[in-house]
Amino acid sequence: MSLIPEGVKIYFGKTLNKKIAIENRVSEIFKKNSYNLIELPIYEYYSDLEESFSDTMKKNMFKFVDRDSGKMLALRPDMTSLLAKLMKLRKDEMIFPERIYYNGDVFRYQNIKSGVYREISQAGVELIGTKGFRADIEIVTMAIDVMKGLGLEKPKLEIGDVRILNRIFDEMDIDLEEKNELKELIAKKDIPTLEKLVEKKGYDKIVLKLPLAIGGKEILNEFSEYGTKELTEIVDYLDKLGYNENYVIDLGIVKDMGYYTGIVFNGMCSKAGDFIINGGRYDKLMGFPAVGFVVNIDAVTEIVDYLDEQEKNGYYIIGNDYTKMFDAKNKYFNIGARVEISTLALTVLEEKKYAVSKGFKYLVDTNTQKVEEI
Repeated sequence: MSLIPEGVKIYFGKTLNKKIAIENRVSEIFKKNSYNLIELPIYEYYSDLEESFSDTMKKNMFKFVDRDSGKMLALRPDMTSLLAKLMKLRKDEMIFPERIYYNGDVFRYQNIKSGVYREISQAGVELIGTKGFRADIEIVTMAIDVMKGLGLEKPKLEIGDVRILNRIFDEMDIDLEEKNELKELIAKKDIPTLEKLVEKKGYDKIVLKLPLAIGGKEILNEFSEYGTKELTEIVDYLDKLGYNENYVIDLGIVKDMGYYTGIVFNGMCSKAGDFIINGGRYDKLMGFPAVGFVVNIDAVTEIVDYLDEQEKNGYYIIGNDYTKMFDAKNKYFNIGARVEISTLALTVLEEKKYAVSKGFKYLVDTNTQKVEEI
């Protein structure tokens, strides 16, 4: 038998229970905020996806040919682009603003030496059909609430706005290739290479400040001529609503997804080696105003410990008479309890040890008619 492909995942036992508990907790927060679940296809026409992504992301898609039509297909690299197509196809069925959430995997080729998966579990929300700071605040505060609800240590959002970066580039009057080169260096915060490029090309030195534009609201003052009004309004409200400890400004955020048009943000916390959350506003992708975010379920599963410590529950049934054991099973099964009949030929002590390892709360001995909490 060959090994499983690199970059895929197997969740099992306690780790799977923890992942499910995380997904359930996130979904519960979404539902309480009036978001409705949607299921999306796992693959799509590559031609419908490619215009929404950077060159890097397009290279990292898993592509294959539809043997019937001969068209190129791709496993979904993210959920939002597929949701955008659905909204265009089903817009007559929508009542705006539409609040939608989803769970599922996305697929991207990534260097496995970096320790990341190529199959990524996500949960996300999209608020579609409304613009302005109320919608942005709803999404941003919910992203923070999700991290808090998962018990993550020191949750914080990095918040930026792609309009500021775009206005700087527009004033520099540079072409797309030059913009992408600058974005890549800003995203990497590669200051030495960026300095050399700015000097060589004669670019405005304001570009050099972007990778280091990280901190409190005072940073926005230095970039006010490039339009910081919208971002200032958002963080002012975060302060008023009690989230002042849960955000930091970062004007050097650059996303691989090329569809963002306004605020952008990344969620992080102590112990996390990767972003827990990423999102922002993308008004052009769907043909409607829209803002949302995704939660990296895999990243959360790796750092959260307490959610896999499930409370002991259920009944483990032992005995010599299978009919009595089956009757006992039905008794507890019919009241909604978790039940397992022993298939082992062990001593009572060994059966009890097994039941404890499987997380059962009670041992039912049909030989003695005793129910013991273990």
